[in-house]
Amino acid sequence: MKKFFVTLLVCLMTSAALWAQDSKWGVGLNLGYGTGISKGFLGGRVLYDIDDRFDVVGSFNHYFKKGELKSWDINADFHWNVYHHELFEVYPLVGLTFYHEKIGVIDYSDLFFGVNIGAGIMFDITENWKIGAEMKGQIMSGSQFVPLVTAMYRF
Repeated sequence: MKKFFVTLLVCLMTSAALWAQDSKWGVGLNLGYGTGISKGFLGGRVLYDIDDRFDVVGSFNHYFKKGELKSWDINADFHWNVYHHELFEVYPLVGLTFYHEKIGVIDYSDLFFGVNIGAGIMFDITENWKIGAEMKGQIMSGSQFVPLVTAMYRF
């Protein structure tokens, strides 16, 4: 699973770098916590600016192992930048999530599909670097609240 995560992250960053133009693309890292399963996670993120008001963000998060439980999720979110200042932007978000968990080697495995609803803020540190915080609910069977922080490089 670790090789899969690293490979996916490298592919996401490479594809964003290849298509980067006019500061419309960004790649970054997520660090957060899933309250439903009481585990932290580390993930990767790719952002595309449709324009100053709207962003599309894809992310992959790998939750830290807890006993026999292994889990990850994939998210596709749409951000509406309702307040855009030269130093920061505030946005509500909606999106889709796909969550996978596995206990043991072959004992139990399950997939969940759900909806993300939340809000976030992104601060401009430099022309290319941003940091931010997000809070979202993943509404699915076994719903959870997911706070996270992110650091992103914009091309």
